[in-house]
Amino acid sequence: MNRFSALAGCLYFLYFMRSWKSTSGIVFLILLFSLLADNFNYFFIRAIYPNSFIIGNSWYIVNYVITAFLFKEILKKHSRLIIGLLGLFILGTIVSFIFFYEFTESNVFIRLFSNASFIAFSLLVYFELLKSPSLQLTKLPLFWVVTSLFIYNSLLLLQGIFNNYLIFDLKISTFNLIPIIKLIGNIVKNFILFYALALIDKGYPDSLTTNKS
Repeated sequence: MNRFSALAGCLYFLYFMRSWKSTSGIVFLILLFSLLADNFNYFFIRAIYPNSFIIGNSWYIVNYVITAFLFKEILKKHSRLIIGLLGLFILGTIVSFIFFYEFTESNVFIRLFSNASFIAFSLLVYFELLKSPSLQLTKLPLFWVVTSLFIYNSLLLLQGIFNNYLIFDLKISTFNLIPIIKLIGNIVKNFILFYALALIDKGYPDSLTTNKS
């Protein structure tokens, strides 16, 4: 289920939308790389090398670049901040892999920096939405896009911070709760993004500037 949770959104975009002029194109790329990463990871650790961090690290890097540009389009007045953090992320990623981490192990920097950045960007979008209380959030594609990213990155951030404590002190990993939470979060994220694409296709505006009352 998890490996194909992004497939519905990808197929919907390719068959019914194919619009690269709006945020829908970037949402499609997020779904596409999620789909590729989930399936490459599944076959990679079974046929090539028993280590999921190679694909995981690659996905974090690509996903940060794509999602940063999504937030840049949404939060145009904060574009310099977002581009600056993107540059810091790239620099930090290079330094972290040269001096601190192998590509075959979990890179704490790219994971925590990525999750924290997207949570902060999501909160900025929520703040902008609060300026227009008359908006129907349930019909606003950007609300669902941001909510999916907020939920998913919040789960990953909490997992990254408390992972060792949960595994070694509370022994939660014995019941496979940690990976299950991550998988559920990924599935929820992908289906919410699919719903957001459907709303955009129905004509609901996909930017903050066109949704102000």
